Amino acid sequence: MANDREVLREVWEGRVPIKFCVSQDDENSMINEIVPYHILVPRMSYLPLLTGLKKHFNQCIPHDPHKPIEVWYEYENIPLKWHIPIGVLYDLVGGGKLPWEVKLRISNFPAEKLIKLGSNVEETVKQSFIHNVKEAGYMKHLGEVWNHLIPAQTAQLWKGLHKDKFDEFWVINHRLMEHINNDPYKFIPFRIYTDMHERYIQRPFKPINDDVLTTLGDLLHKCIPASVEETGNSEEPFKVRKGVTLKIQGVEPPLVTPVQWLSEHLSHADNFLYIVVLGINQEAPVKPARPVVAETAEDS
Repeated sequence: MANDREVLREVWEGRVPIKFCVSQDDENSMINEIVPYHILVPRMSYLPLLTGLKKHFNQCIPHDPHKPIEVWYEYENIPLKWHIPIGVLYDLVGGGKLPWEVKLRISNFPAEKLIKLGSNVEETVKQSFIHNVKEAGYMKHLGEVWNHLIPAQTAQLWKGLHKDKFDEFWVINHRLMEHINNDPYKFIPFRIYTDMHERYIQRPFKPINDDVLTTLGDLLHKCIPASVEETGNSEEPFKVRKGVTLKIQGVEPPLVTPVQWLSEHLSHADNFLYIVVLGINQEAPVKPARPVVAETAEDS
């Protein structure tokens, strides 16, 4: 079980400074003066859950009960998917720029790239989140832990994330990170993103092989071999290829880090380990990496 509380708290308290502005394409549609909104956003959270942001712009957005407006966000003309954690979005497209300047949009919804949230925004995000936690639980323990949670506990898990309450969240989440009979997870719940426009990569990957802990380097070599190269050194068998950027929770862990430890300590609130890999040379040999689970509507 993940028991290094200081590491868990530091990861939980990761923030991204964001400046939210209304896109120039929508400025003329606003009914009041528009003022940018600056906020330190939890990396673990999701764009639709930022209640302060919603309150700030609600005074500017026109409201027509007969024609509901779908609010969405973009960065440099790239639509931002609401079901991906904010920290992952920033690692994918933010380019290290701070504050991250995100545009709020109310027109020209890109239906081919985003899923509409509908009128019950919080419930839609909640269901997507719970779906991911459940999937991760089946990958780690074949559902043995998840199936013993009662509704009040899953509700507390969601509330802890939504309200940014570390202790409230981890009282429940520590059970989902436990080892059953001191065994490692069956499979590591991870998703690799290489581009905002592409589907994530997700394959069965065990945290131990022939009684040896598998590492981040092993995982990358299996899923996207073009991202790493072999060194010939048994102690550090892989290194990140030149020009490739690797991020997990905004940092680049050593490739020798066991994936079991990464899963326990650097996973997002939905219990998935999100790995961002940018700058892959597409001409390099790449093994096909089919997703282990087809994307649902909220995953697309």
